[in-house]
Amino acid sequence: MKNLFVKENDNSLVIAAVAVGAIAAGAIAYLYATKKGYSFRKKLSNVAEEAKDHSTDYLEKKNTKRKRKTTDLHEIEQIVKG
Repeated sequence: MKNLFVKENDNSLVIAAVAVGAIAAGAIAYLYATKKGYSFRKKLSNVAEEAKDHSTDYLEKKNTKRKRKTTDLHEIEQIVKG
């Protein structure tokens, strides 16, 4: 029978977390320390700005449709009430 009070030593999660942290730190250092990183950040910034504009337009279009449906329902309700 397994002893429930004995703590198992599992360092694989710690090793994985350190590896992921090191990779992330390397990527951040690359983006801020090199000329290529600077140009990549600029491109990434432009893409993010375009995505933000596109999503804003999409949400405004969806919101307009929702408002129009709500208005139509209110008009129908007024007609029914007479």
